Amino acid sequence: MKKQVNSGRAGQITRRGAAKTPSERILRVDSVDTGIASMISASFERSQRQGLSKAAQLYEAISSLVASGAILDGAKLPGEREICSATGLSLGTVQKALNALTSDGDLVREHGRGTFVRSARNSLRELWHYRFRHPTREELLPVYATVESRSRVASLPASNSILGEDRVGYVQINRLINIDDKFNCWSEMYLRASRFGRLLDLPMSNLEGVNLKQILSDEFNAPTLAISQTARIERPSADILKKLGLGSRAHCLVIRVLATSRHREPITLQKIVVPPVEYELELTAAPYEVAKALAA
Repeated sequence: MKKQVNSGRAGQITRRGAAKTPSERILRVDSVDTGIASMISASFERSQRQGLSKAAQLYEAISSLVASGAILDGAKLPGEREICSATGLSLGTVQKALNALTSDGDLVREHGRGTFVRSARNSLRELWHYRFRHPTREELLPVYATVESRSRVASLPASNSILGEDRVGYVQINRLINIDDKFNCWSEMYLRASRFGRLLDLPMSNLEGVNLKQILSDEFNAPTLAISQTARIERPSADILKKLGLGSRAHCLVIRVLATSRHREPITLQKIVVPPVEYELELTAAPYEVAKALAA
């Protein structure tokens, strides 16, 4: 099913909190979800158009409610059967529409909890770094990026030979990396300005909620095919420690990453600062599936 283009999506709502108790869930279904079911039913009636399947009409009805902010980011949708009852549609039609909305990123379905409107704050996908393991579940913690600054600098903090001399200078992108709202990491990335200078002109939002490696592949035909990493314990600068909420004498794990593209061309140099935390960090060279896809 083709996704309709929506504009004006509300994005100022915080992510939903922890799982509710059974009694809280029942209260939520009886009050909030019933209201949402009514909104979906009314929007479905307005969305009926000749030539569109019932599933496509329901897709459009829910998508328009999300885009307009009528259903807030993080809100839980009614159950499939409740939507069936409200709209008069079959279970298969409702499931088809919800699956399409999930596939297109409007919704997220959580086993045992239900279907929710996806938060406007997009988590990073295809992680090569920041792979912190959940302490009790076989999954990685979600990761969110916020750009703190970007600029053109004349030189690198290390030897220029790592990325090669560039008379134009280097693009520096600093990002604060939030790990599931539990703690923050710090990232400094450097790229040659002669090739990647357009990164300075992209909307700042384009650099958040996305793996920068994907941008380099899509916009610059520079897929990351391999990385080399070194790590040591050191005391970061006072400014970085402050951004991470650490004391002035704290030591952190500092990982330096050199990424290479086709013909082993160095394309990015990154410094990652990881504070002392109880979560296990999975270190990986390059997920094979991701490298293969980027090289295609």
